[in-house]
Amino acid sequence: MYRDIDTGRSKAADKKVSLRYLFTAFFKIGLVSFGGHMALISVVQREMVDKDNVIDNDTILGAVTVASLLPGPLAVNVVTYIGHFLRGKKGAAISMLGILLPACILMFILSVAYFRYAYSLQAGSIMYFTGATVGAIIISTGLNLFRKEAASDVRKSALSIIAVIIQFISKSYFITIGLIIAGGLAGVIMKTAGVRPGIKESPGLRMSLRMDLPAKLMLTILAICELSFIANIPRLIENTYLKIGLVFSGISLSLFGGGYVMIPIMQSLFVNEMKWLSTQEFIDAIAFSQVTPGPILVSATFIGYKLAGITGAILATMSIFIPSAVLMIFVSQILDKNKDNKRLRHVLAGIKAIVIGLIIASGLKLLQQLDRNVVVASVAILSFLLNYKYKVSPVYLILASIAAGVILKIVLY
Repeated sequence: MYRDIDTGRSKAADKKVSLRYLFTAFFKIGLVSFGGHMALISVVQREMVDKDNVIDNDTILGAVTVASLLPGPLAVNVVTYIGHFLRGKKGAAISMLGILLPACILMFILSVAYFRYAYSLQAGSIMYFTGATVGAIIISTGLNLFRKEAASDVRKSALSIIAVIIQFISKSYFITIGLIIAGGLAGVIMKTAGVRPGIKESPGLRMSLRMDLPAKLMLTILAICELSFIANIPRLIENTYLKIGLVFSGISLSLFGGGYVMIPIMQSLFVNEMKWLSTQEFIDAIAFSQVTPGPILVSATFIGYKLAGITGAILATMSIFIPSAVLMIFVSQILDKNKDNKRLRHVLAGIKAIVIGLIIASGLKLLQQLDRNVVVASVAILSFLLNYKYKVSPVYLILASIAAGVILKIVLY
């Protein structure tokens, strides 16, 4: 009845994958990752769990669980976790490069066009149907995870359903954090991880890690960047490149909750405090991030390009994504060392049940924001059926929705 919660390698992960596979798979996923972090995670689940069988659902949920508790872009951190899980440090780097490259290249092109030629992208009708498709895919993925990971256990089912209801009616990020914390506490109280026969469980946590000199140096640099950001030291620095690196690294290690939660904080920092962007430029940066297949934080490419051209764009992009990814790997290694700890297993099992509910709720909330008409509803229902029942890849469904949007734009204009 009970499924083991294990942050170690799964049977699926015993299937050796190449670095080329990781780059190709995540690059392909990165091309169609519209709709936020849960949409990207849904595509990863379909492609790498259901189709290629290189990881299992527990690995996906474990990655989301850890990423939900850490700062930075959730989806990119999940991809980094998976890459490290499969092929170590090289796998993490290659996976992050593959998932970000499509969005960063497109954002760079848009930035050049915007600042050199004052060009703005009018792509509303082209993306008209993607929201319905993405929402349906997210719900389908959540229901599949619920069926496989929680439905057979009344305790996990209850946690997932409660999370769906509360998250759907809530608009506060702090409620999301509260649900995750409550899930961990409930996991310990209800012993949601079950018992693993024949396996000796560790009673205490082991926090020490054997780190080589480069790892220690990296963590030291991250600590310096974060402390400098908190102390507002970048305001006193004249060198543009150093200022870009410190500010975006600090953001990477400070902001929790995903892109939409970060928007007002970023606006306050870049527009009001640093004076790097006008209000209109900030709005356009966010708009461009919405028509690129990647996280909202890819807007760092736009801001970096304005400040220091190509070099600034590259530096800002690296600084916003790498620090939180490194922290993700560090924390995941600590969890891996404690995979047999009884209390930690219960905590993670409870949080994973909550995460399943959060995934379903995010899809429902996305659909709730769309135009309410027969065409959009039909696209959502068809996408759900094709994905949930017939296992059609999200990649093809999203591409089809974009193609439908192109046809709509031609017809309208």
